[in-house]
Amino acid sequence: MVEASKHWFEKACSNAPCNTLIHPWTQKCTDATASMLMSCIRGSYKFYAMVYLIQILMKGKKLSKQEMIEQFKLYLKSGIFGLTVGSSFVTLNCIFRALFFSKFSYYTTVLLPCTVSGLAVYFEPPYRRVLVVNLFVNLVFEYWLRTLEMKGWLRRSPGKETFIFMLGSAAFFYLMRLERENTKRTPLFWFFTPPRVSKEVGEPVKGIKGRSPACPHKGNCINYVLKGTAQLFGVGCLMTMLRTIIPRILTPTKALKSLRLSHLKLGLFFGGYIGIYRLVICLLCRTYGKDSALYAVPAGFLAGAAFRASPSTPIALAPLTSSFQILGSWAYQKGMIPEHWPVVELLYCLCQGLLFHARVMHEDVCPRYIINLMHTVTSSKADEIQAAFIQRILRTL
Repeated sequence: MVEASKHWFEKACSNAPCNTLIHPWTQKCTDATASMLMSCIRGSYKFYAMVYLIQILMKGKKLSKQEMIEQFKLYLKSGIFGLTVGSSFVTLNCIFRALFFSKFSYYTTVLLPCTVSGLAVYFEPPYRRVLVVNLFVNLVFEYWLRTLEMKGWLRRSPGKETFIFMLGSAAFFYLMRLERENTKRTPLFWFFTPPRVSKEVGEPVKGIKGRSPACPHKGNCINYVLKGTAQLFGVGCLMTMLRTIIPRILTPTKALKSLRLSHLKLGLFFGGYIGIYRLVICLLCRTYGKDSALYAVPAGFLAGAAFRASPSTPIALAPLTSSFQILGSWAYQKGMIPEHWPVVELLYCLCQGLLFHARVMHEDVCPRYIINLMHTVTSSKADEIQAAFIQRILRTL
């Protein structure tokens, strides 16, 4: 894959007309804006349909009618957010070229318009903005890691990523248990939310039957551990099967034949993760007769070992970025960061600009999530734009 360096980009593309770079599928800028908008309407709602379906599955419970209505409203808002971000790339580039810049440049062609279009995040409600920026910060870290690896300064491996995930889970679960006592909860999206620290105390309990008065759950410990394990195992397997079957839904026979035992890996990760966490918490509560937020440290660390079943760089980094999210929320609450500062929105704009810039200029190290996101939301128009950039550069080599 050709990397669009600053030197080669400006040599090949600076004097190019709009239609050869920004909208190669049509000559006129107005037609390009209209067609990009229609493509993004289809693509954005298609993308967010899967996102909201996964979020509902992760909740692990049946939604009420009112909750379904609220989810649908959020789905509509997210779709507007996605189509605005996707379609504005063409519009802003053509406007900037006509009004402010006479030539395309390395930083003003993708980085600038995609940073500005990040303001569309205001279509999302405040708590969802926090979730979105957490995801994009996580992806920026992944992009930097991939860049370091490409330059030979870093070497990734499933073992290293598992260890990072174990450390991150230890810190994250500890902060989440402390967060449960907070009146203003930080919006988080994770596999499950640990229960608050139990105030009950009792005598140490031997054996495996029953429960300790200190355990932060109802019912006996074995059922508590097995129920969580089975539930998250099912969610993980279902997510993998949906991701495999939906693209082949028009050919059901081929869709079913595409299923493999390897598709159980995500379920093993999810189920093992919650199962080990709950098991360790219960063992510590039964041993000492009391509960503590600190129990989340060994429980989270050991639970993180389940990540080895289905390693993934963005998931490996997720507990760390979510921990920073909680700490940032506490800084807001304590007045260390003024509430009127739009830190979340500005951070999102910067992250989006950087990641979309990487999608076009540095595809080899761009996170796969961003490539798939732009492909789906723009109904593959992003692929055409990126191909036009590369073809233009190849002609000058």
